[in-house]
Order: sequence, then C-alpha cells, then structure tokens
Amino acid sequence: MNIGILFGTRPEIIKLAPVYKELQNRAIPTTVIHTGQHEELASSMLDLFQIKVDYNLKSMHHAPGLAALTEYLLHHLSKLLRTIKLDALIVQGDTTSAYVGALAAFYLKIPVYHVEAGLRSFDMHNPFPEELNRKQISAIATHHFAPTTQAIHNLVNEGISEDAITLTGNTVVDALKTIRALSNYQNSTPSLLSSISQEDKLVLLTLHRRENIGKPFIQVLKAIHQLLVVEPNIIVLFPAHPNPKLQESIEAFSVNNERFKILSPLGYVEFQHLLDRCDLILTDSGGLQEEAAALGKKLLVLRTKTERQELLDSDFTELLGTDPKKIVEATHRVLSNASKKMPLSVYGDGNTAKKIVDHLLTR
Repeated sequence: MNIGILFGTRPEIIKLAPVYKELQNRAIPTTVIHTGQHEELASSMLDLFQIKVDYNLKSMHHAPGLAALTEYLLHHLSKLLRTIKLDALIVQGDTTSAYVGALAAFYLKIPVYHVEAGLRSFDMHNPFPEELNRKQISAIATHHFAPTTQAIHNLVNEGISEDAITLTGNTVVDALKTIRALSNYQNSTPSLLSSISQEDKLVLLTLHRRENIGKPFIQVLKAIHQLLVVEPNIIVLFPAHPNPKLQESIEAFSVNNERFKILSPLGYVEFQHLLDRCDLILTDSGGLQEEAAALGKKLLVLRTKTERQELLDSDFTELLGTDPKKIVEATHRVLSNASKKMPLSVYGDGNTAKKIVDHLLTR
C-alpha cells in the first residue's frame, strides 16, 4: 500500500499533518506531494510538523491566477501520478489544489479520499471558488471523511451513499493538541504580547478571502478605525496575508492609529499564542472558525455565508458581512459581555486522524 497526501496551502498542511503523523506512526508507506503554493509560509509549517515532502511542484513560480494554477497543476500532477503508482490519494478541504488533485487522480482511476468532506454554503460564489471545488471533489471521491453530522446530511442530500461516508471530526482539533504539547509552544511567548496589558481588550483580525479583497476589505478597515476611536482600550492585531491585492487594499485606506498593528504573517506557534490571549476574533477564515470553537474563543465572522452552519445553530457566532456599523456594534456588544465561551465538541475529540487511518486500513 502506498498512500499519497496532497496539499498546497498552509491550512491544508495544518489539517493533513495529523493524518501524515498517524500514517508514519503505523509505518504505512506514504508519498507527500506539495503543490508549491505560498512556499515561504508553507516551509515553516512543514518544519513544525516534521513533514518530509517527496515531490514539490513549485506552482507558485509558474502559475499566477486560478486558471493558470488549474492548468499547471492538472498537467504536472497527472504526469507525476502516472509514475509513482499510488493506491489512494488523500486530499483535504476545498482548495483549487485539492480539486485538481482529485480530478487528476480520477482520470487515472486512483481512489480519492476526501478529508473535511461535506461542507456547504449553498452559494457558488461565497466562498469563491471553494464551494465549486468541494462539490466537485464530492462527485469524484471514493470515500468522504465528514467532520460533523451536518456535513453528512449535506452529502446524503446530494445522493452520496452513507456507506461511503465516515463521521470523523475535524483534524484541526488534532493539530491543536499536537501544537500545545510542543515544548517550543509551552516555553515561548511572542514579544509583541509583552506590551499589551491585561486591561487591554485584544482583537485579532484576519481577512484574506477573494470575495472580501477590495471594497469589502476597505469597509472592514473603516469599522476598525471607528472602533479604535470609540473604544480606547481596544488593540487590534492584523497578521496580513502577503496577497498583493490585499496589500493594495491596506494602502487604499490607512488606519492611522497606534493601537492598530499590521503584522507580517506569523508562524503557527506564535499565532496560537495570539489566539490564547485575544478577547475576540474577527475573521473571514473557515479554519479559524473551527479553531475558535475548539478553544472557546469569542468569534464574529466577516462573511455573509458560512459552511460551518453548526456554529450558527449553536449560537457560537454570527455572520456580519463587512458592514462597518454591524461590525462596530457587534464588537462592542461581545467585548462588553464578561461571560466566557465554552469550547464546543462539535469538531471531535482530537482523534480524527486515527479514525481516518483506521478506515484506510480496512479498504
């Protein structure tokens, strides 16, 4: 048996690292394929989780844009998969790399196993292009590892047999457990937190979705500017994604306030410390919604649609979009509430990777 694991983006590495580790622990031959996207961000993650990459397609240097990336990956993955003879390919989530990997494997009749299957926003343009990607992977996949009962419900409604679905939880919980057990997590605190007093309310802002770049992001910056004016004890930390279009939006509306701190992309360990300390998360990230739920952190989502419906059903969070008035009002309300959030168990107990590999061994 030779199991292939494919990832491109940093979130894919985080969520597939526990599966890789479990395969290694059981001495199962594993071939790791990295598409080469965001290599600078990815390299630290690979080192952190001690992942050995067997093949790097270096797409970042050759394929800017979705169409070019799709064309490049389909050609190079197809060529590679013909030579390494996999028994199965594991893909995760809803990225373009995951979709194209699943498609290349399908063309070569290699079974595809989909981790984090069944998420749906029911809006093809929100998030874009992820909603299309995950629906297409579902049509291709041999087996679907669903993180929640809601995800199973979505898959069954699309005609997928329950025999082809396994409820596993989400591997992000496994990853959180792994990181928190590391000595370099337990023995380190980012220096930027030393200047923030316990009386300060720390807001962690992340924003990177394509549909939010441009005018929507400027709307968020306007909301941050208003918040800093009316809330004198708030500090906002913004680890900025290196996307050039996002950088253009930052330059288009300058938040001239020393309590708004734009940071370079952070390592995963450092980012986890910010999560631990922050009083509120404002984000359009999908994975960060899951991490916030697992850690019991207050969360507001800067999107109009989410595929994490279970978080809305449990009243854990709410959707704000990018309207400045809504963001300011909701942030004030949440930060004024002294009660703490309880961690949700909806994404499992941290044994997701074990359940996935258990199933692979019975195939």
